[in-house]
Amino acid sequence: MSILTVITVSQFTTAKQKARDVQRKADLSSVAKALDLYLVDYGKFPPAASGTIGVNGTTWGGTFTDASGYVYMKVMPKENTSTNPPYCYAVSADGKKFALFAQLENLNDLDLKHDAVTKAILTSTCNTRTYNYYINSPNTSLNADGSFN
Repeated sequence: MSILTVITVSQFTTAKQKARDVQRKADLSSVAKALDLYLVDYGKFPPAASGTIGVNGTTWGGTFTDASGYVYMKVMPKENTSTNPPYCYAVSADGKKFALFAQLENLNDLDLKHDAVTKAILTSTCNTRTYNYYINSPNTSLNADGSFN
């Protein structure tokens, strides 16, 4: 009986991790769509400020609006555990490329990034945190040091 309990509990824990990771991926995808809308309106992505979108006081968990008050995202998603680093947004100097970063819990996830980029410490943008999952604008890739290609 105790062996069955141990197996069940471990499977439940894994299922919870996977569910949180699915949410993280969906969160970054939603933010990427909002960023694309901003790009259409302004011809560039918004600046980054300490790992978040640096326009009109946007924060993770807050509202993403432009200076005129147009709402791109009513509620910005935020990391759903206290043990993982917060999501991070980075943008190229010319404003034409972006990347969004998260830390996945399930280390067997097929979308986990195993390349050198995820091992990069993005000091200026992501507060020296290391991430293992990211999405970026379609017009770019990231170099091993986390800079835009």
